[in-house]
Amino acid sequence: MSEKKTTIDINSIDLDNPELQKALQIIQFTHNSLFLTGKAGTGKSTFLRYISATTKKKHIILAPTGIAAINAGGSTLHSFFKLPFHPLVPNDTRYSARNLRGTMKYNGDKCKLLREVELIIIDEISMVRADIIDFIDKVLRIYNRNMREPFGGKQLLLVGDIYQLEPVLKEEDRRILQPYYPSSYFFDAKVFQDYPLVSIELNKVYRQTDPTFISILDHIRTNQVTDTDFNLINQRVNASLSPTENEGKEDFTITLSTKRDTVDWINNEGLDSLPGSPVMFQGEIKGEFPESSLPTPIELNLKVGAHIMFIKNDIERQWVNGTLGVIIGIDEEEGMLYVHTEDGNDLQVQREMWENVRYHFNETEQKIEEEQIGTYVQFPIKLAWAITVHKSQGLTFRNVNIDFTGGVFAGGQAYVALSRCTSLEGITLKEPLRRNEVFVKAEVVQFARHYNDNNLISKALKQSKADKEYYDAARAFDEGDFDSFLHSFFLAIHSRYDIERPAAKRFIRRKLNIINNLKEENKKIKEEQRQQQEFLKKLSVEYVMMGKECEREGMVDAAIANYQKAIELYPDNPTAQKRLKKLDSNRDRKE
Repeated sequence: MSEKKTTIDINSIDLDNPELQKALQIIQFTHNSLFLTGKAGTGKSTFLRYISATTKKKHIILAPTGIAAINAGGSTLHSFFKLPFHPLVPNDTRYSARNLRGTMKYNGDKCKLLREVELIIIDEISMVRADIIDFIDKVLRIYNRNMREPFGGKQLLLVGDIYQLEPVLKEEDRRILQPYYPSSYFFDAKVFQDYPLVSIELNKVYRQTDPTFISILDHIRTNQVTDTDFNLINQRVNASLSPTENEGKEDFTITLSTKRDTVDWINNEGLDSLPGSPVMFQGEIKGEFPESSLPTPIELNLKVGAHIMFIKNDIERQWVNGTLGVIIGIDEEEGMLYVHTEDGNDLQVQREMWENVRYHFNETEQKIEEEQIGTYVQFPIKLAWAITVHKSQGLTFRNVNIDFTGGVFAGGQAYVALSRCTSLEGITLKEPLRRNEVFVKAEVVQFARHYNDNNLISKALKQSKADKEYYDAARAFDEGDFDSFLHSFFLAIHSRYDIERPAAKRFIRRKLNIINNLKEENKKIKEEQRQQQEFLKKLSVEYVMMGKECEREGMVDAAIANYQKAIELYPDNPTAQKRLKKLDSNRDRKE
């Protein structure tokens, strides 16, 4: 069984951020599902890792793609729920409430997991289709025997930005789903029509600090770009970095392109242009690790001078996912690479291991654990003269060359590309950005109007206030502090006026039953003590009889020993006390 490794410093999260505070309170003290979103660089991934590292709830982390799941330290949605790859229309009889169990054939361990899990975290939620969300809702309701509550009463934390990545859908699949869903986005799932999703948008940007650049990015994200914005951006066409930034240093500018073919060509050309033959490092797969989920090529070709990017956070924090560097040395015998990073550091880099995990419920410890089912070992780098806009999601660069040759084919791609850079001065454009390359789908704009809805958030926080007080009441009760228990309990029921609700009654019944159980246990203990006392009393009488027999035979010392044993077993034995006192008195007279 693998132990979960986390490299996040839980003290590094900005707990003074008001939106983060609300999100934390909802996740910690309510059962409300939450969509956490925000612009690029606002700390969404940091929040996800923080929750995973600190929550007391039994939780799992899922993602729509293999690489996203590996990076998040979890499983894919398809592998966890055994989702079919075809569209899941609501009226498919194979997945009706009556037939679902027979169709899915989950084993006992998976059924136990579905019952025990309390919090399901889904990363990159913007890539998840609406029909998949409804299918997950149906599965959780059926396997938890809770058809009335969304997701069977389980809490979901959905993390992502619908302004950036969108669901990838074949045209034939789109036509199949069109009669049932207004769009393929997750928020158009039917479950959210009856249960509006609480959506918190993080507003504080940590990646960029220039207010002008932040404003431009915000306008691009929401499809409100002005002519001034375009003029400022297009001043970066064929722009070069200032000499003071780049003088005497390796050029760590990375090209972002919407086309994978372009990226592969740039990286291959970059490697071929270097002298000498490439050194090929073979990755190693053990167990189950799909090749589609490999974070870096299984055949990694490198040369001294190759531009690379780290694709895994270093546990010793020498680099992070997205740090750029150049190979300055290769030691094949020792299996070591030497890398000079954009920060000016020279590092020794060894192979690292990625885990493919599945979740397992530990009955003994009553907790969800990650079970390692496969590993992949390779250097934590890949060639990085260029990267696709899609793969750059979540990364931060100082200098980027944006190549939109062939056009932007998906909503949000222009925003993702531009927002990877920490400053406007660090961007160069191969061609001017055109207005038709900045577009946002109408359904995205419509849904985003519900972000930070004070009514929904206040309702959830009000519930969280009561739940926190119930939590405090339960803890006080368990510690035997009944004054604090009553204080917190009455605060809780007045916070939400739910004294007549089943949940409040169950809470009272559960806690008061502890007293009844303890009384019953005490009664049993007293009965066991009475029975034991009766047994010892009878045994004490037998020692008295043996003592009398010893007296008749003139064995005074033996008689005294038996009477003493009788009193040890039953101190209130009057005969033993009387006979022992008499024998002791006779012995004293003789002496």
